[in-house]
Amino acid sequence: MMTNPNIIKIYSIWLLFMAISVNAQQTSKELLGGINVSTNGYGLFLQSFFSKPNSKIKNSITLQGQSIRHAQETRIKNSRYLNPNSYVLGKINAGAGLGINITSYYQIGTNQGNSPKLYIGTSLGPILGVMKPYYVLFDKLGDQDQTIIQNENIINKQDSIIGSVVWTKGMRELSFTPGVNLDINLSIQWKNYNRYHHWENGIRINYFPNGLDILLKTENSIYFSIYTQYSLSGKY
Repeated sequence: MMTNPNIIKIYSIWLLFMAISVNAQQTSKELLGGINVSTNGYGLFLQSFFSKPNSKIKNSITLQGQSIRHAQETRIKNSRYLNPNSYVLGKINAGAGLGINITSYYQIGTNQGNSPKLYIGTSLGPILGVMKPYYVLFDKLGDQDQTIIQNENIINKQDSIIGSVVWTKGMRELSFTPGVNLDINLSIQWKNYNRYHHWENGIRINYFPNGLDILLKTENSIYFSIYTQYSLSGKY
């Protein structure tokens, strides 16, 4: 179950971001929200830009939340049972991350008027890894089916795993681990219909020194992904 210190950490992150965002808005109208899709998950983010007038350099602060999958996750079904739910063999936790990124963008070339601007950027910031226990239904012969978390003994009895259970199971058993994320990106920014638009593509690395434990018998510290994300602002 989530403990009070963990709740305080999460609220502190949100309060810090909001304080910096409010300050940033004094020098910029560019507050954008959008979606992120990557090779290991998807999520939502809120990004605030602040820059110097007539400068090719822009900076931003981003608050993001996204799911995190392990590269070796594969969903399977047990054909021994009628209409079983698919599940991931060896999965012990569903992963996610809440992070704050500071990004610096440098404009490539020049643009005319409201024509699109091309930027190359780098981003760095802390991330809080979130783990929710991943339960499966296990057929214990001669007894009632059990809802369990897989271990090395259970995965050796794969034929008795019926399938996954409802995804909300384990929501009161969250655990957390600190980490850091780094990315390199290429983005296009433009204005249209009194809105700012931002389309970004890049490579991201999430590193958790203590591991974001998703699969048994695998490397759970480094998560590499290729991502694309789109955001837009309110009318200005």
